[in-house]
Amino acid sequence: MTINRQRAPSSKVSREKKLGGHTNEAEYAALIGGSTIQGTGKGDVQDKTGKLHSVKSGKKWQVFLYRYDRIANSNYLSELSACLDAFTEDYERYVEDRKKCIEEKYRLVDEYGKQAVSLMPNDAIKEKIGPNEYVAAKERLAKATQPVFHKLQDKPFLEQFLAEAIFNGDEVSFLAVKDCSTFRVFARSDVLKVLTGELSPANSRAGRTAKDYNVDGQKVLLRYKKGDKEKNIVEIEIRNDSKQHYREARFNMYSKDFLAIMLGKEAGLSAIRYCEGVVLYGNAIQLFGGAL
Repeated sequence: MTINRQRAPSSKVSREKKLGGHTNEAEYAALIGGSTIQGTGKGDVQDKTGKLHSVKSGKKWQVFLYRYDRIANSNYLSELSACLDAFTEDYERYVEDRKKCIEEKYRLVDEYGKQAVSLMPNDAIKEKIGPNEYVAAKERLAKATQPVFHKLQDKPFLEQFLAEAIFNGDEVSFLAVKDCSTFRVFARSDVLKVLTGELSPANSRAGRTAKDYNVDGQKVLLRYKKGDKEKNIVEIEIRNDSKQHYREARFNMYSKDFLAIMLGKEAGLSAIRYCEGVVLYGNAIQLFGGAL
């Protein structure tokens, strides 16, 4: 039986996104008279005064993808360490038990049908599967995300967590977001102030996939109020889709929602065109020294 539950983008898609990102970084650097920075650090472009800019584009940003040591040695992101600890260090055991679990779910679907299995309680499913590290890891993760959720309810902690995630503390000064043909540039201080004020944490709910083991709390979410509903803007998850990317913490953010918050009335940021293709907002205006 071939089981394909991989949710991560293919290497080809990842490569194309990376190349597209490098093109955007070079374009932005040329517009502001700066230079691109090689490597995997938070800063993508350095301006004429030496300040660092992080450049983002596309519908969904991967803000970070960190291995265990990077998370454990962080000041605030270390709160995610227990989520990584939920998974065995033995990748082969994890994969083998994952296969056993999903094969059993396939068998149950064949026997009882998708709807019946999707409504089957997890205790009944566990009894049929037997001892299983894949199942145990999901349940440990569900417990580990609860303290993260509670910690992120504290606004000062949330601000420092976001600062470390997006700007590596105070290393990066600006966030430049490509929106169609325009780079919208925000100062670090404005991004942290607005996001901290607007966002609140939540834990994900279990999926309804009949052919997998579904458990609440597999992701930590950050949401904002959009109309009368809560909308996800950030998803923090543990990546386990390959041996190379096993027990890694990934922080994703949705560009459209970020811009909706930062350009909204509540943010109250003034704007000025710096040059063709670059618009500055809020404190970025003073830090850039005004328009050309």
